Amino acid sequence: MTTSADEIFSKISDAAQDAFKDGWAAVKDYAPAEFRKMAVQLESIAENLAKYEINSEDGYSPATGKILFRMQRTACESVLVAVTQLTLIAVQKALNAIIKVLKDAFGAALSAVL
Repeated sequence: MTTSADEIFSKISDAAQDAFKDGWAAVKDYAPAEFRKMAVQLESIAENLAKYEINSEDGYSPATGKILFRMQRTACESVLVAVTQLTLIAVQKALNAIIKVLKDAFGAALSAVL
């Protein structure tokens, strides 16, 4: 299954308001740009994992994909905490809820990194 950044971004955007609950107002101006970056990174990771499955000399291993996703998630958390009054825990809880939506929607393509 190919997974496009647009599809991922759409799922993240759809889930974000519910995930952030009362904190949505604080992040709604900044979150879309961060979610777009995350979607693009996830698309790239999925493509590179698929390449690695075909030839272990190409693409990313699942371990590398996990590290890259964790780095992107940490960057997103940092930005959202820095530009809002939300705590790190509140942002992490919201991102956990969003990632659950992504797992449900794209489990096969992204299961190695989510």
